Amino acid sequence: MMKKKKVLIDINSIVPLFVRGYLSGIGRTTLELVNAFSEIKDDLPFEILLYSQNMKGIGGRNLNLSFQNKHLYLPHRENYNKILGIFPVREMLTGYDLFHIPNNFAPVYFPEKTIVTLHDALFMKIQEERFSHKQMKEIIPPFIREVKTVITCSENSKRDIVETMDVSPDKIHVIPWGIRTDLFYPSKEEVKTPYFFSVSCNMERKNTPKLIDVYIELAKTNPINDLILVWDAPAEIRQKVSDSGLNHRIHFVEKVSDAELRKLYAGATATVFPSLYEGFGLPILESMACGTPVICSDNTSLPEVGGDAAIYINPLDNQSISDALISFENNSQDRETLIKKGLEQIAHYTWKKCAIETAKIYENSL
Repeated sequence: MMKKKKVLIDINSIVPLFVRGYLSGIGRTTLELVNAFSEIKDDLPFEILLYSQNMKGIGGRNLNLSFQNKHLYLPHRENYNKILGIFPVREMLTGYDLFHIPNNFAPVYFPEKTIVTLHDALFMKIQEERFSHKQMKEIIPPFIREVKTVITCSENSKRDIVETMDVSPDKIHVIPWGIRTDLFYPSKEEVKTPYFFSVSCNMERKNTPKLIDVYIELAKTNPINDLILVWDAPAEIRQKVSDSGLNHRIHFVEKVSDAELRKLYAGATATVFPSLYEGFGLPILESMACGTPVICSDNTSLPEVGGDAAIYINPLDNQSISDALISFENNSQDRETLIKKGLEQIAHYTWKKCAIETAKIYENSL
C-alpha cells in the first residue's frame, strides 16, 4: 500500500486560545478549519499533521484531535522564525510534502512546497498606525509570488491581491469561511432594554468611533435602543462616552465566551458593522445565524458575504449610519424578512464545505 503524503498545517495562531483564553479572527478560522478536517479525515487521500512552535509545548495535542502533532521547541518570535527560512529545521522535524500556512505569512525553506491563506490585502490598501502594516507591505508580496498556491476567503480579497501584489489570478483560489450553527443560532433572549450591537477591536478600520459618534447624536432624540459593544475600548473613547453623559446607554463588554456572544447577538435589534475594509466579515454571518438583522458597510467583501440579507451603509457618512439605525427605531424595516433572508444566506457557508474545498487544493498541489 502506497504511503500517504503529508500535509503540514501551521496552527500557531490557535495557541493563544490555550494561553490567553481567546483567539484572533485568523486563529478562529484556523481552528474551525482543523476541526472540520477532523470530521472528514478518513476520506482524505493524504495525512494531516499539525505544526506548533513555542517553548512551553502548547500546540496540537491541546486540541485533542486524532492528527499527528509536530512541535518545535523554539520561541515563536521573528528572529527565531527567520532561522526556519534559512535552515530546513521544520522540514527535518516533520518530513512534510506540503506546508499550509493559514495565517498570511511565515518564513519557509521550500516556498515551492507551500500553500498560504492570505486573508486580505488590507496592508496594501490601508496603513494602520497600531499594526506592522508597513513591514507586511514589504515582506508579503514577494512571499506570495514565491509560494505554490494562495487561498483567500472572498472574491474581493482575490481582486485586491492580484491588483496590489502582481500575482496571477490563476494562482489564487477563493474558499469562503464557514459559520458554526451549533455555536450561533436563534434564541429568544430576555432583554430589559432593546439595543444595537457591534463587535469591534482597536483596529482603525473597524470604524467603531464613528458609530459611537452617530449614536451620541441619535441619543438626543431619546432612542429606544441602547448601544452594546464587544470592545476593550481605549481610554479616549470611554472618556468621550462619559463626557456625553451616556454611560447608561453605551455599554462596553470584553472577552466574552462564544455562548455569551451568541446571546448578545440573539438579543439585539440589529448588529452594526461599519468597517472600512474586510477580507470577509465573520460577524455578519454570526449575527445572521443568531436570527439578528445586519447593518454593514457597502464596501470590500461585505456585500459579497451579506448578499441581499443585509442593510448597507456608507461607513464614511454619519447620516447613512444614522438613517439605518433610525429605520429600526421607527420599525420601518421588515425585521422578519431580514431574519429569514439572513438564515438563508448563512446556508451557503459551512466549515465542512471549506475543508472539502481546501482538501482539493492540497490534493492538486501534491
